[in-house]
Amino acid sequence: MSDQELRPATPDDVDDMALVLADAFHDDPVFTWMFPDPATRPRRLEAMFTLIGRHLYVGQGECLVGQHAASYWEPPGAPDSAELWGDHAEELVTAMEGEVERLGALGAAMAAFHPDEPCWYLAVLGVRSSAQGRGLGGALLARKLEQIDAAGEAAYLEATSPRNRALYERHGFELVQELRAADDAPPMFAMWREPQRR
Repeated sequence: MSDQELRPATPDDVDDMALVLADAFHDDPVFTWMFPDPATRPRRLEAMFTLIGRHLYVGQGECLVGQHAASYWEPPGAPDSAELWGDHAEELVTAMEGEVERLGALGAAMAAFHPDEPCWYLAVLGVRSSAQGRGLGGALLARKLEQIDAAGEAAYLEATSPRNRALYERHGFELVQELRAADDAPPMFAMWREPQRR
């Protein structure tokens, strides 16, 4: 992926980004657990990524998008996302067609371990399934990490599969905690990255 194909996302990109992310995570272990019905999973994933993209991440000006890849980043000191769910609870329930119990459990597990110290937070990074395996995710990640390293700041994320965990480890993230939203849920991997010197 060339630099010309990567750019900061704008609110006009949210719908396309949600489509990319819904496709990217269709078979992901955590999202398969969260939305077990494969018939409804695509539209619920798209609705969820649209909602959080529009109301939480993209408007902060730090997300990146390419033709087949998208990432939602939150900068240090961003407003508490808990207000999103209060302000848009009805919209969320409607978008999820009432299937919010597992989403709530996942959110609670993530919030319980989210670091208190200032850091960049990678909420999600995905590549369309037809474009995976070409290094697009790594290129998208490296682009943002260059900015973060230049500022001397740390980053945090939760990987949702062993494959994703391996990608993040190659880019300097280290495992700090394994998380589960429920006893029957697959693990998530909380990962931290100190700023790297180039």
